[in-house]
Amino acid sequence: MQYRRFGRTELAMPVLSCGGMRYQFKWQDVPPAEIPPDNQANLEATIERALELGINHIETARGYGSSEMQLGNILPRLPREKMVVQTKVAPMESAQKFYETFNKSMEYLKLDHVELLSLHG
Repeated sequence: MQYRRFGRTELAMPVLSCGGMRYQFKWQDVPPAEIPPDNQANLEATIERALELGINHIETARGYGSSEMQLGNILPRLPREKMVVQTKVAPMESAQKFYETFNKSMEYLKLDHVELLSLHG
């Protein structure tokens, strides 16, 4: 896998990313019990294979429905130091609302930090 420096940082980003927009179960938040086991297994196999190939940039967004929740079932089990995790949050009417939305992302991802946070939308 080829990597390039991300902007002015020292963060090495792969030239390919594993984007979370299409592997989620639904475009809305759903109770975890509603996620079909085969859908979750496919998502987990996708993430594991991406990491095997050196695609360590795992990307998702609060607007991708169940994506963050489903990633939260696998990301904490993987070697955190080998991943660059990014999520995105849409601009909000207040800093408080933005903060609440970001915290929901972190709750779903089951991580204590993300390397990249982007404005989405």
